[in-house]
Amino acid sequence: MVLSRPAMQRIVINNHVWEVPNEPGWDQVIEDVEIVQRSLRDCTTASECRQVINELRAVFDRHAVSRKYLESNTKYDEDILASVFKWG
Repeated sequence: MVLSRPAMQRIVINNHVWEVPNEPGWDQVIEDVEIVQRSLRDCTTASECRQVINELRAVFDRHAVSRKYLESNTKYDEDILASVFKWG
């Protein structure tokens, strides 16, 4: 079995470099994710942080390009957000 990683692109928004699959549409996903990501810095309990993760998944579900990525990588569900976004 050969696993291949999709070609990646780097997008810079607000001086933050995001590494995502090289497909059109990811810039809008990132803009929406950035809003949610700010909440991640402020969560203080496990349940608050879990809610932020659920919000990130909701963003992915709203956009066709990221929804396709999630659906095609269900085997790696636990690490999927970490594999898409290289948090800096």
